[in-house]
Amino acid sequence: MRTKIHTLLLAGIAGLSLASSCDKNNGDSDTQDLPDPIQISLRSAEKEMVQSDQSFAFDFFANVFDEESVAEDLNFMVSPLSLSMALAMTWNGAAGETKSAMQQTLKMGDYAEEELINSYYKKLKEALLKTDPTTKLSIANAIFTNQSVLINPDFIRTNQSYYDATVQPVDFSGTAATGIINQWASDHTNGLIKEVIDKTNAYDLMYLLNAIYFKGIWTREFDAKNTSRLPFTREDGTIQQVDMMRQMATFNYTEDQLLQMVQLPYGNQAFSMMVLLPRQGKRLQEVVAATRQTDYWNGLKSGLHEAEVDLFLPKFKTEYSKKLNDVLSKMGMEIAFTDAADFSGMTDHPAKIAFVKQDTYISTDESGTEAAAVTTVGMELTSMPAEPQRVVFNADKPFIYIIQENSTGAILFMGAVKNLND
Repeated sequence: MRTKIHTLLLAGIAGLSLASSCDKNNGDSDTQDLPDPIQISLRSAEKEMVQSDQSFAFDFFANVFDEESVAEDLNFMVSPLSLSMALAMTWNGAAGETKSAMQQTLKMGDYAEEELINSYYKKLKEALLKTDPTTKLSIANAIFTNQSVLINPDFIRTNQSYYDATVQPVDFSGTAATGIINQWASDHTNGLIKEVIDKTNAYDLMYLLNAIYFKGIWTREFDAKNTSRLPFTREDGTIQQVDMMRQMATFNYTEDQLLQMVQLPYGNQAFSMMVLLPRQGKRLQEVVAATRQTDYWNGLKSGLHEAEVDLFLPKFKTEYSKKLNDVLSKMGMEIAFTDAADFSGMTDHPAKIAFVKQDTYISTDESGTEAAAVTTVGMELTSMPAEPQRVVFNADKPFIYIIQENSTGAILFMGAVKNLND
């Protein structure tokens, strides 16, 4: 009888729980006591890899957007950083055509050295943790292995060395393993992600988890007294009344014929949310298509300049879950989901990816943002990731948002708000 052994690789991002403080609409005076953000220094090859990571992020987001376009009022959020780190760890166990396909999907296809790619993620992880001491950020990795199954020691050593993964053999045939794994996820996401699996069995091979936790506050918080019920127009033209926050402050801003973009910083401004609002008569699909072009996104960011912005932003909350097999297959790694997959770097037994799934949550209010995401990659053995300009930015219709680290442009979260609950 053919036996199937499952490996679940779970990558979690959880984040953004923001506490209130005093109103921060007083120009630079509100940030004068904060330390300057630490600029992440990258070599030329690493700068190219950041661009590749951004390309992966926008490609991933666009593919999910296309799949969700049938439901125009469905909000969603994904975590490119969570997915890319999960796939990078998985990639360390791949070989041959499977490894090449995963590398191309991650947009790292031109980098032949395995050490270079792993070193990039190691440096990015370590640097992100240091860039803003006023913002709480943690990134943790763990591997829970089947104590009865031999795992390639090189695969374990690589993920320990570059991803600082802790390794713990457990008994998957009992009930305790589920609690151990879920407790780890909860502990490393400040309780935001409490359950990542519902059971284990004796044929599971291993569980790899990545958790990211982020806690900060808006550099300029909204005053709750300025929040009021205002209309929000969906893409289908229907109108709903929502809680719309408002503030007048100086932000980095840019615009073109397609969209307006405003940059809303957190803490000491090492991290920020970029809000992309389509122009009147333009649609989110056009914005998504444009951002897939690297030159366009880089041009937008280079065009940012200080402007006095009359900012309207709705409070919003999104919970989202999606299986990503079809998305990743379209992006180029279909072989990894088939019996032709080669994960001989992980185990001596033939293996394939059974599923990739991401669960996310985000809530944004006057104080800031609370967000969480868990990426689950299931492996299956087939035998045994000048003068400020005065403008009005009124997000009273669907918009896209991006949460990034500013000195590198590393994208932590991306989402689309197309519908708001009353």
